[in-house]
Amino acid sequence: MATFLLTTANIDFLKAALRKSFPQIKSAHLTEALAFGAGYNTHAAMLASLRACPSQWPIVVEIDDERIANRLCAFGYERLAVSTADVIHSPTLPERIWVAFESGDIDANNRWFRECQQRNIPNLRIERRKKFVELSWDCISIDTRNDAHVRDEAGDALMREMFSTYQRIARCIPGKSEFCGSSFVGSVVRLWPELAYELADEFFAMLYDPMRAQPMAA
Repeated sequence: MATFLLTTANIDFLKAALRKSFPQIKSAHLTEALAFGAGYNTHAAMLASLRACPSQWPIVVEIDDERIANRLCAFGYERLAVSTADVIHSPTLPERIWVAFESGDIDANNRWFRECQQRNIPNLRIERRKKFVELSWDCISIDTRNDAHVRDEAGDALMREMFSTYQRIARCIPGKSEFCGSSFVGSVVRLWPELAYELADEFFAMLYDPMRAQPMAA
């Protein structure tokens, strides 16, 4: 499964990519299947959720390919090998939650920081090296009114959660990776590329969801 922000632009992008891969599927059926894959029973339920959220605080969801395939089977299609991760991780996804670029690409790094600052989201990026990658995060890009969860005791508690998540994922492919820093700013160095995307997805949700909860509760 891959994680993305539930926005109209992202949903339309994902649907367009799937329609290209599976032109035999009716548009309405694909719309319902995508909603099911995002955790909703119907497209109407997903739309209601979208309308209930302020545009600046979209929901983070995991897209379950198995649920999409099951829904399409229920509509009478043969079992399809649905794979959405590459689309969700595409550099052309309208509202990304992290980016990947070659180590030393200062322009890409600066562009992404400015976008994160404009969108008020944590700055997560994956820098590709010869063998390993480095996953970094920095919350300096978010409004200080929304960063209480990465400071003081709350920040320490979140750092422990992030470290525990890192240990769980890194255990899948043992290596010499190392978690450094805090919840506010840090990195995982010498990380296998196979693990970086999953870890970036989870870290973004952990850093973003508490931000979203603050104004929603106000």
